[in-house]
Amino acid sequence: MELESTIQVFGVGFAGGLLLEVIHWYGLTRDPNFSAYKRSAIYWLMSVGMAGAGGLLAMLYFGDQADGLLALHVGISAPLILQKMATTAAISGGKSTQASIINFFHW
Repeated sequence: MELESTIQVFGVGFAGGLLLEVIHWYGLTRDPNFSAYKRSAIYWLMSVGMAGAGGLLAMLYFGDQADGLLALHVGISAPLILQKMATTAAISGGKSTQASIINFFHW
């Protein structure tokens, strides 16, 4: 599928980021801090922001024309890269057991 506008490229990239965030939230159901995460607006905003980063990165890569599957892949990759950077840079002594933004991204 060929995307022919900036909003389409952003939307498909956003959908890729959103798809990854759905998988992330599913994985969090096994975390003992899941109830703290699901009740806090900050974690929901972080998820929307990660999906938005996927859309933004796809838009920056491709502009107003892209193959839909490539835009989706870029949208999926942006949250993965940010998640890896956040957990690698912040955790030096192992994973804490308390609910935190760093632990939220550690999956």
